Amino acid sequence: MKYANYICLAVALPSLAANAEQMYQRAPVAITKITQAPTIDGHIEEHEWQEANLIEQFVEFRPNLGDKPLYPIKARIAYDDAFFYVAAEIFQPQNTIIDRVLTQGQTIWNEDYFGISLDTNFDKRDAYLFHVTPSGVREDGLIDGTGYIGEWSTIWYAKTQRTDNGWSVEMAIPVQSISFDPNKQDWGLQLRHKLSQPNKQIYWNLNDPENDGWTAPQVGKITNINGLNQGKGIELKGGLSYKENQEASKWTPSADAFYKFTPSITGVLTLNTDFSGTDVDEVNINMTRFSEFFSEKRDFFLQDTQVFSFGGFSNNDYNGMPFYSRRIGQGQHSGVLDINWGSKLTGKVQSTSFGLLSVNQQQDGAKDDNTQLTVARVKQQINDNHQIGVIVTDGSSDDEKNSGLYGVDYRFASEFLADQQIQAHAWYQETQKKNAMEDTKAYGAQLYLPNDTINIKAKYRYLGDDFNPDLGFVNRNGINYYELETRFRERPKTGLLSDYLTLYQFVYLYYQRNDTDNNWLSKEYVIRPFHWLTTSNASGYVQYESRKERLKSQYAMGRNIKFDAQDYDFDQWSIFYETPSDQMISGYIKLTSGQFFDSDRKQILGELFFKPNKHIMLSLSRRNHYYKRDGIKDNMYSTRFKADIAFNEDWSWSTLVQHNTRADTLSIFSRLRYQSAPDELYQISINKGYDLFEGWHERSTYFDEKTFKINYTKRW
Repeated sequence: MKYANYICLAVALPSLAANAEQMYQRAPVAITKITQAPTIDGHIEEHEWQEANLIEQFVEFRPNLGDKPLYPIKARIAYDDAFFYVAAEIFQPQNTIIDRVLTQGQTIWNEDYFGISLDTNFDKRDAYLFHVTPSGVREDGLIDGTGYIGEWSTIWYAKTQRTDNGWSVEMAIPVQSISFDPNKQDWGLQLRHKLSQPNKQIYWNLNDPENDGWTAPQVGKITNINGLNQGKGIELKGGLSYKENQEASKWTPSADAFYKFTPSITGVLTLNTDFSGTDVDEVNINMTRFSEFFSEKRDFFLQDTQVFSFGGFSNNDYNGMPFYSRRIGQGQHSGVLDINWGSKLTGKVQSTSFGLLSVNQQQDGAKDDNTQLTVARVKQQINDNHQIGVIVTDGSSDDEKNSGLYGVDYRFASEFLADQQIQAHAWYQETQKKNAMEDTKAYGAQLYLPNDTINIKAKYRYLGDDFNPDLGFVNRNGINYYELETRFRERPKTGLLSDYLTLYQFVYLYYQRNDTDNNWLSKEYVIRPFHWLTTSNASGYVQYESRKERLKSQYAMGRNIKFDAQDYDFDQWSIFYETPSDQMISGYIKLTSGQFFDSDRKQILGELFFKPNKHIMLSLSRRNHYYKRDGIKDNMYSTRFKADIAFNEDWSWSTLVQHNTRADTLSIFSRLRYQSAPDELYQISINKGYDLFEGWHERSTYFDEKTFKINYTKRW
């Protein structure tokens, strides 16, 4: 009888899932093309929006799927020749609004906000994201399927106002800021309101309740979009900077020119490119034997960056990536290299996406010479489920010959059991050989079920001993790599647990690396028997980790302890806790105790945030690593202090101080920024780095740059 019940449940699940899926799918909306543009000031005047489509059908997605929103929402959408418009009124008591950020560019994900995802191809594979907080702080990014590229930004407008009933927002997104096929009248849209306390996610449309609501596959259909006008399709972003460093002091003009050949094809030319003043990386102490990965932050390379994605690689999964844009403008020997000029052509024609990037820059190791770096990428969507692609790169920072790469990849995405997502990738790459005996190939495959209740990822990769793409990222080659990640998540809806927990989950992870002859090099499994998120937005977990490592050569962690070339077997326990983020003082801490190779290790990782109001945000992080073996000790730590001061919506001052005892460095980055409009930017920055190997009093300066920079964007 028990087994019969299980069988009945298994049969019923697909139909129940299908009903849940259909319940929250909205009917297509024939969007109105308005004749009079609204004034974007945050005040929603009925006469300005009377032609727009009114949307009031919203549903709670997390934590309780299907619940009525805690606070009603009235949203309006419309467009004209030049803009896509959105307005929303959130009827929410003032004392419940979480709004502690005033600096443009600062993360908003722990605040209240309203926003949209916009899929201009309505293929549910990629989209644009635009969100706004009650203080008018904007967040924009690219959605690559179910991944998010938050570093991307463009010009768009948003204003907000506090009202007697809550708060309101008006948004205007220029059609010149996005790409689209003018022959397609159907777009995809998602509307989203997020509450921070209590933590609730509210959406307009849900195609799949098992997956994140903001992703591209979740958009609803809007129709009747036609007659958009991108003007002449020309954008000129001019810049002038004064830069003073250890080598020289000079004024440097720069320019980025954009031209829309069609609404879906964009050409970009950058001249005398200057990336001074770009946000510096937040660097934690690297306790591994392998180089770190840092995401791209430079606007020129972020434009249409999703076109160049390959094989399922991402900022969180990068070993073997064929193209890593931060290889451009950087050299192993010379450090930062000047970019003389660069060009890019990206776009989409029917079901074919393409990108071509070519950059002329200084040569690494010989700055008086130049080198050319080129990347070409094509993706062909065969139908709704299948995509194939090709990537080719050529050139290296040091102008080394035989530095090319080619690769092919395949992507599959579909559903099973009515609403369960399944994705798969397979790929092959090869770099040019310098001799016939080199193993320069790489290949891999992965299967991914990115579902809320049961989430599984299985992966295999082979990276040859000599696979090291000059324009890609590899921090460990010569391996066969195996990975299994599983998660079972439950969201309690009733009972005592639902009063305290938003979710709890069990996590199991397994990783193994073998050499190219398939002899093991490392094995690791991780178990989190209980990982939780409370209704007040606190989270935590307990974790056990067991590892086997085979060192091929001696490894020096610090100055005192060295690990000999042999086999090791060790384990450790960790506990993690993060407080709710809506408090004036918040933070997290992770404590780890166990072994590391043949030493005893203890780790204390933590960060403390202080937000007394929306003008001030201070944070202090510390990562302490203690090692002990046979009475010998190695203590290493990194410290990071951040201060973000927002004088008002236009003026902000940010400072980042980082100290790392493993690298024996201290760096200071401070920037005063004025931005009165999305197309104007003025900033002064100081960036200094010190080598502390001999101590603070014997410090030496390895980097010292002061910059004044102006940027202005003009469109025609």
